[in-house]
Amino acid sequence: MHEETQNSVDLKLIMFFDPEDQTFAIWDHNLTAEEALRELDRVRRKGLPAFTVEQRSRHKAEEAEDCGDCPADVEHAMEAIPSYSKAEPGSPNRQV
Repeated sequence: MHEETQNSVDLKLIMFFDPEDQTFAIWDHNLTAEEALRELDRVRRKGLPAFTVEQRSRHKAEEAEDCGDCPADVEHAMEAIPSYSKAEPGSPNRQV
């Protein structure tokens, strides 16, 4: 359950990323730093390679799987990674 103090921009999403084929999937979004840390710990204990990404704003979609803002924030964050070569729009490698 998300805390009600999420009106600020200091929100995070949790994602999985496969560097081999440069695909990613969103696990959750609109998390406070504390919520993200707890969830990330829980997911990683299951052996899943999860990461947090800073959101640029609160996402309007209730569920992360229905959110169009999540992929945009992930792409924005990944552009800062030198070894990431952005997949072409419409490529099957953009999001799983």
